[in-house]
Amino acid sequence: MSPSGRIVGTTSTTNIKIMRTLLLSALLLTTGAGAIAQELRLSGGYNGSNVSEAGDERWKGQAGYQFGADVLLGTRWFVKGGAHFMVRNINYSVAAIDDQGNPTENVNEFRYTSQYLRVPIHAGLRLLDPVDAPLFNIYIMAGPTALFLLKSDLDNDAITVKTNPAQWYVGAGGGLQFGAVFIEGGYDVAMTNVFKGNSFNTNPKVNQVYALVGVRLKLASD
Repeated sequence: MSPSGRIVGTTSTTNIKIMRTLLLSALLLTTGAGAIAQELRLSGGYNGSNVSEAGDERWKGQAGYQFGADVLLGTRWFVKGGAHFMVRNINYSVAAIDDQGNPTENVNEFRYTSQYLRVPIHAGLRLLDPVDAPLFNIYIMAGPTALFLLKSDLDNDAITVKTNPAQWYVGAGGGLQFGAVFIEGGYDVAMTNVFKGNSFNTNPKVNQVYALVGVRLKLASD
């Protein structure tokens, strides 16, 4: 902890290189496979946080949102990569302490808000053969996701924490498509902690759940 009252988020040279690599990979998905079907997917929706290590601060996930684009390559089997702007909210509460050092019934609650570039790269399978061009289809998918810190804010001027510039996830999900419209949801398990070091008595890992709705724009087909 520090009395300076700021959240510090730094992006290292290594993480910048990783971000560029993942974004380049997503770009190549749009241009590098002319022989297989290609889709551009625009979507937006909800994200929630499931704190796996709540600790003494009683971390609790709150609703957030995200929006962005994905490119999908393949027919029945596919690869999907994209970039999304994401806002995540988590609260923590701390009980006040009296003159004898005992906790009181008064609880102070603060909100930590962070903005990320979310970059998922997933492999998936459509359960119905798309060769027949069905109006309806179901798909499942799994793979890694990276979060790159853009901005963070903690509404408590008494402490400073350093936010990890990159956080890594592994998750799975699925979706339904109805013609040009789709809905999608999934769950990502955190591989890294939110903060660098031990800024609090605990350093939480925050698993993510999300639900999106969007449109499918067909770019090309074989």
